[in-house]
Amino acid sequence: MNAYQAIHGLLSRALADRNVHVLGEALELSPATRGLMAQSPDRVHLLPAADASLVGVGVGLALSGARPVISLSGPDALWGVLQQLGQEAAPLRGVGEFTAPIVLRVPVAPGEVPPVASLCAMQGVIVASPSTPEDAVSMVQAALDADRPVVLLEPRSVLGARMTGEPAQRALTEAQIVQPGTDATILAWGEAVRVAREAAAALEGDGISAEVVDLRAILPLDTETISESVSRTGRPIVVGGPENVLLSAVRAAFLRLESPPAHAATSAAALTEAVRRAVDY
Repeated sequence: MNAYQAIHGLLSRALADRNVHVLGEALELSPATRGLMAQSPDRVHLLPAADASLVGVGVGLALSGARPVISLSGPDALWGVLQQLGQEAAPLRGVGEFTAPIVLRVPVAPGEVPPVASLCAMQGVIVASPSTPEDAVSMVQAALDADRPVVLLEPRSVLGARMTGEPAQRALTEAQIVQPGTDATILAWGEAVRVAREAAAALEGDGISAEVVDLRAILPLDTETISESVSRTGRPIVVGGPENVLLSAVRAAFLRLESPPAHAATSAAALTEAVRRAVDY
């Protein structure tokens, strides 16, 4: 079973709750949502390809007590919904009796670049990305239980990968140390976690022990895990994340830094070289 199939089963079960609605413009084209309209035609909505309107409908449903799960076509669609997300959904958290617990699922193909910096400017929104198919499933489940808008940037390569274990129950904003190390901390998220683990394996042959932290969410950041790791190693290197991750690492362990914080390109070769420079500093 891959993550597409597991998410399909999860959403199918979630639709037993009358408050759950699934919205999208191409639901029958995705293995994660195909067939859900036949199962629950009153709460699975195929809407026109107008992304802003799609999210606007979702916010309206959420204000009425529903829990909408919105499938966008890809990261380019996010540009059209930033206003609805940042000005209509995010500010409602903690304001009186109203909340907007919408879930935006956004598939990301290789080479596509989501507007991460714009998303990170929206306080009140959770922005997360899975690095494994198991985590992709657990993130959807956690998003369904969240009390605020959640944007899930789901790499297509992760969704299509075969699951080898069971999804773990973990908070959306909780980072995870996926490989311990002592000489440097690699902070990664989404598909970049795979690159980070490849680089760590290559560095091990050179006698360099690199710790890999899967951030999972970049808004809000798990600063506690970042601080603990960087305080141990003294050398933070960010791959596949925005500048706020690097700034957080500096703030979290400034007095423990042993080399300048670095931002590496999302390639094993570039990351390996960045870690070597940090260790040799």
